[in-house]
Amino acid sequence: MQGVVRTSAWDLAVECVDEALASGAVPSLERLGRLGQLGSLPSFIAALGEGDEPEAPAADFARERESMGLAPEEIAAELLVLGRVLERHGEGEARAAVEACLVAYVARVTGELSERARRDPLTGLLNHRAFHAQLGTEASRARRYRGRLALVAFDLDRFKEANDLHGHQEGDRLLRAFAVALAATARETDFAGRTGGDEFAALLLEAGPGDVERFLARLRDRLPEGLSVSAGAAHLPEECTTAEQLVAAADKRLYADKTARGAR
Repeated sequence: MQGVVRTSAWDLAVECVDEALASGAVPSLERLGRLGQLGSLPSFIAALGEGDEPEAPAADFARERESMGLAPEEIAAELLVLGRVLERHGEGEARAAVEACLVAYVARVTGELSERARRDPLTGLLNHRAFHAQLGTEASRARRYRGRLALVAFDLDRFKEANDLHGHQEGDRLLRAFAVALAATARETDFAGRTGGDEFAALLLEAGPGDVERFLARLRDRLPEGLSVSAGAAHLPEECTTAEQLVAAADKRLYADKTARGAR
């Protein structure tokens, strides 16, 4: 790559920042000092002319900008400004590399936003919608390929009592503690979600009744002192044939377990 070999990376960075400020494309730069405005931009530009793949320096630059509080659209706008600056200086190959970095950055941000939309913000587990979508997918796959599936529903014992007595911060602590234990117990092929206020579920692939019993034993060993849960499980194809039947059967057994243990 010839790129920025003919032009000073520092001068290009200064020109890029000045243009971004003048155009208002990156307003967050205005609150930074000059060194902050430049950041690692000169190093990123220099990397464009070294003949190596620029994706890693571009990712480092974007992460730095994010740590400074720049929004994704501002980072994308700054890369577009840089592309225009490089074009003006006849650095066509470097401009093309920046455009490729911009595409990769947008793809990364879009993927992160998509994944974030699937997650419960408090626990990091799949949210209700994402978990049930996964349940539907896996139930269809299990029927098609004659696989096995276990759905385990959970409800924290006496959660409302603890929440009312000690406040929402304690309630959130209990929810996070259970989520950590549940995620640590699930295998890489399993799925864990928060399906309601203090309701959780696990989807265990290729699991039978014995697997569920062992799963529950490992989970309860991981629970901190003072935290207990009720559980109910249902199986496909032994008992159910659809996702809806799995949910209904697991919920019925969950509340039977809660009632039997006096843990409402």
